Amino acid sequence: MIDCMNPEQRCIDIIEKGFADLGLDINDLSTIIISHGHGDHFGMADYFKDKYHARIYMGEIDYNLARNMPDYFPWESVKFEVDHFLQDGEVLDFGDVKITTFFTPGHSDGCFSFIIPVTDEGRKHNVALWGGSGILPSSNKRAYYNSLLKFTEKCKEIHVEGAISTHPSLDMGMMRYEMARNITDGMPNPFVMGEEGYLYYERQFYNLVREFWDK
Repeated sequence: MIDCMNPEQRCIDIIEKGFADLGLDINDLSTIIISHGHGDHFGMADYFKDKYHARIYMGEIDYNLARNMPDYFPWESVKFEVDHFLQDGEVLDFGDVKITTFFTPGHSDGCFSFIIPVTDEGRKHNVALWGGSGILPSSNKRAYYNSLLKFTEKCKEIHVEGAISTHPSLDMGMMRYEMARNITDGMPNPFVMGEEGYLYYERQFYNLVREFWDK
């Protein structure tokens, strides 16, 4: 599982129900990968670690942020231990799924992004997850932009054709989820947009950081 929403009971309920709705046994949850150290991403990772023995993977920089949460963030500092600190360019091997991790600071100092292999009706694709969607007052805009440049090149090298988001409300993701839920055989998947389509999708993040530079 990548990220686990807000540190609230309702988010635990949503995640557990989501596993059940997909016909998955949440007792098989082995690993939680946390993209960065903000509370709406590390959520109740300690709950899943304690109850289901899930391992927690995240970057060391943002783990230290999460353990010493500044007062201006509305989340409490975490107390869980991390089982593995993510490294730039490593491949996380989960058997049939191998996720490549990229250090992309900017949104937060220790943010990570990912490229994930998926299949759609038997066809293989690579999808990207950009770890930090927005620009916050605490964000490093120059680092954000440089990380985008780096991630774009990696996505080109690996032939990324689709995207998922840490905040699907920002990219019509919820609408696309609903479309995918009701899709019939032979219809195009709304998350698969082709290599050129993915680069067009990425443009929103470049426009975002440029907008903040202009202020």
